[in-house]
Amino acid sequence: MNERTGRLLLGLLLAVSSCAKKNPKPVHTEPWLAHPPPSASAGADAAAAVTTRYVLTDQSLVRFELPTKLGKVQGKLTKVSGEIEVALGALGQSRGQVRVDLSSLTLDNADSADWLTRARSALDIADAGASPKLATFEITALDDVSPEVLEPVRASDAGAPGTRRARAVVEGNLLLNGFRVLKREPLEVEFGFASDPTVPTTLLIRSRAPLVISLETHEIHSREPTPSSAPRHHTGPLTSARDVRVSIELYGRKD
Repeated sequence: MNERTGRLLLGLLLAVSSCAKKNPKPVHTEPWLAHPPPSASAGADAAAAVTTRYVLTDQSLVRFELPTKLGKVQGKLTKVSGEIEVALGALGQSRGQVRVDLSSLTLDNADSADWLTRARSALDIADAGASPKLATFEITALDDVSPEVLEPVRASDAGAPGTRRARAVVEGNLLLNGFRVLKREPLEVEFGFASDPTVPTTLLIRSRAPLVISLETHEIHSREPTPSSAPRHHTGPLTSARDVRVSIELYGRKD
């Protein structure tokens, strides 16, 4: 065998040996389809976060009660505005803001004119011609939301508009008299449907329990001098009250 023939045979043997080797199996670091593709996940989150905007109507109001040494003082604030962005596919992602014009404060007891004057002075809204002084509540989070998704309604046999209800604990920042305080309040919402069974036309938000606001925390004190006709030991309801209990009734309509 000459040198040329030997090299040829050696090349053939190497080629056969190379073809006989099996390719190694790929190593899988995680099971296939264990997680949806990032694009699918992002799409689902985006769909859930789509919001419907509701504007509060002039039916909305805030009721309050002050327990004092002289008895309960009750009243309401009637100039309420705001917007609620509702994520129907993920109610916990809903957000909004409520604004209350403090100059709309009225009392249920018509005989409390002196107290009303003192209360308006304490809130620095004695001047009716001044710019509106607002209290605001910014919704920053919702907990214990039930249900988490608002399902469409079914048309009733009588054709009456359908409703859905939900509950949640709303967390947000209350800005009152220049002081911002984090507050939590349990609420219930009633959604009203009209022609579209998937998107509510109206909403009604009510308190499930009064929200307790510390007057001292917001530095709300009586600044009105005691009337000259009153005894010197006269204190009045406002100076003896420490907390005010607030309940809301907010009506919203789809924008």
